Amino acid sequence: MPTNLPPQYHKIEDKFKAARDPAEKIAHLREMMAIMPRHKGTDKIWGEHRKKMSQLQEQVENAKKSKGGGHNPWFVHKGDEPQILLLGAPNSGRSSVVAGLTHAKAVVAEFPYSTQLPLPGMMPYKDVQLELVDTPPIANFPLESWVLDQARSADALVIFGDLSAPDCCDMLTGIISALEERSLFPVEWPDKDDEDKATNQRCTLLALNKADHPDAEVNLEFLDELIGDRYPQLIFSANTAEGLEAFSEAVWSMLRMVRVYTKAPGKKVEEKAPYMLPRGSTVLDLAGKVHRDFLEQFDSAKIWGSGKFDGQTVDREHVVEDGDVVEIHLKSS
Repeated sequence: MPTNLPPQYHKIEDKFKAARDPAEKIAHLREMMAIMPRHKGTDKIWGEHRKKMSQLQEQVENAKKSKGGGHNPWFVHKGDEPQILLLGAPNSGRSSVVAGLTHAKAVVAEFPYSTQLPLPGMMPYKDVQLELVDTPPIANFPLESWVLDQARSADALVIFGDLSAPDCCDMLTGIISALEERSLFPVEWPDKDDEDKATNQRCTLLALNKADHPDAEVNLEFLDELIGDRYPQLIFSANTAEGLEAFSEAVWSMLRMVRVYTKAPGKKVEEKAPYMLPRGSTVLDLAGKVHRDFLEQFDSAKIWGSGKFDGQTVDREHVVEDGDVVEIHLKSS
């Protein structure tokens, strides 16, 4: 049966075969899988790729163990909180945002390349924490392999633009194109109806800095012609703090998540420890987040917030909303 593989697939396959580093091979393999059509003719190839991916990932993990953990300063591993990767040209405001909104010791300077390594910092949003990862500035294309690896690991991207720079629009569209060329697609929201497609998509926000500069209006008009409303935008000035206070709100909105609180029967609400869930999640999704065994033991729940009345009993398919309080009841053994 014909596979109908696109020409670009074979070019990436040649790079895969030539690569010697397992991490580099994994990156090329992901690109191949992202552009490979899915039909009966490619089922065997798809299975072989998944097997290779598993073997390569095992090699990477074994290499880390043999080197006493193998810490890579160019990669920030994800924790439990959503991770947002900040990308942008020199002096586009990434470090100013990280310094202003987190406790990370970001280097903020007028000269370019003051950020030398990826720098994580926790940004509070109401009563939850979101992880921002500042990165060294992007000045050349194609992107370095570590940028793609970090972008694939992250939950979302914020691409910064310097509205005072003559090449502002070229840099923004250049970063987007460079990611797409490596089969990672910045989008407003991933296609959740197609799991394979969504794997290679990341929700993206454009953070457009230096809104107080005289050239900002011209750059904004040109950018609108180039990409329109393809992505949500935050227009701000790191120098005057104009719009900076809206950054955390814009990031939270981009993630499309809800905060849900839990309480044990007869106990108070755990107000300082909400669970973060994607919008559209159900009470059963929450139960599984609390403890995986709760998926099988779930019986019913009471809800305060999105119910018709406080303390209403709901079934497992009830969709939770931001600020809900849920009391989970399990089946008696």
